[in-house]
Amino acid sequence: MTANKPISQSAFDERAKALDLPKKFAIAVSGGRDSIALARLAAGYAKATGAEVLALTVDHGLRPEAAKEAAKVSQWCAAMGLSHRLLRWAGEKPQTGIQAAARSARYRLLIEAAQSDGCEAILTAHSLDDQAETVFMRLGRGAGPRGLSAMKEETWVAAGAGEPIRLLRPLLGFRRLDITRFLDEAGQDYVDDPSNDDPTYERVRARAVIGALEEQNLLTAAALAKTAEEMGRAHRRHCAQEEAAFEAQDGKFYRWGGVSLNPDPKTDLDVMTGLLRRLIYSVGGAVHYPNQDQARSAYSQVTATGTATLGGALLKMRKDMLWIIREPAAITGRADITPLGRVPLDQPILWDNRFIITSQAGFSGEIGPLTENDIAQLAAGSGFFEGPKEALATLPGIYADGILIGAPALLFNQTEAAVLRSLTPERYVSEIVRFS
Repeated sequence: MTANKPISQSAFDERAKALDLPKKFAIAVSGGRDSIALARLAAGYAKATGAEVLALTVDHGLRPEAAKEAAKVSQWCAAMGLSHRLLRWAGEKPQTGIQAAARSARYRLLIEAAQSDGCEAILTAHSLDDQAETVFMRLGRGAGPRGLSAMKEETWVAAGAGEPIRLLRPLLGFRRLDITRFLDEAGQDYVDDPSNDDPTYERVRARAVIGALEEQNLLTAAALAKTAEEMGRAHRRHCAQEEAAFEAQDGKFYRWGGVSLNPDPKTDLDVMTGLLRRLIYSVGGAVHYPNQDQARSAYSQVTATGTATLGGALLKMRKDMLWIIREPAAITGRADITPLGRVPLDQPILWDNRFIITSQAGFSGEIGPLTENDIAQLAAGSGFFEGPKEALATLPGIYADGILIGAPALLFNQTEAAVLRSLTPERYVSEIVRFS
């Protein structure tokens, strides 16, 4: 990816070719300058290539003026010759973590709408400045190569248990100032969100600091974006080392969602803790990875005492084997966690961010944690379950009329009623980001 290149239709077309845009794709258009520029460029690309473009705007229902802005976006898209659809985030909004919830809802709505219309990719308008701000903020949190590699031009996303779709960022190498100039020269209007100037938001403060540092020739957005590229290379090298260590220590994923390995004290500590970060994330169902210091502390604790918890996962030594399983209290409940209940299995379900359960035709049962009686029977069974018994309390069961008919702990991982698939390997390699 070339950073800080002047934006133009030909420059965009070059990125589109490099990203191998499909014949039909969707674009996320909020109405801000970056997304409106993406819309104009996508429209130009479509006219030249015959590609089909669907513009999608999400109204989160958080600002009264959002509906009017969406109407403007629809008019602008129509003038560009683009099909446009408005998506609304319905239902009650959370009292805390509203930004994270809104982001998750936005991507889920975009993915569902794009796929329902037959699109093969979604394009967002993240710019080089967005990348620089992300790196700067993560530097403030002491992030390592994984965090500092920030956004990629291409990744895969999915709505809950749905099929993944490509997420592309073709403007990631272009500056916001050049994007604004591009729109001004085209006489194209756009919406200015007042929150972009609200210093209560971390990103707004980071933007101001980066601008001041650029004026002093101390740090540039382009340099921060370059850091992201370099950190991406370092992160891939680290991943390769961790995966080699996993293989060397006889690492194994189990269909019931657990992981085991035989720790080798000769393994480099940084490699081992990096590997544990990934395994804890893959098993624990959390949204974020634990940091390196937390993983190192958990590793030290489990080797000294035989048990540790971190990131929604339980680490347990049994003989010479280290098991990493979901923390039982995260499922059964405790003071700060509501226990999971049963839900109808009438469509594919993303369960605890760890399993995809798909019902077969005609089945109308439920999915939920195993009951104490079912756990006891499975624990007493022979050959059904090879992991620590604590893991049984963390597994989903398929129930019909209150009777257990399937679970990943059983020999039948697939029944006539449903199919269960563990996402632990998928989360380990971070192939897909799922929004629910």
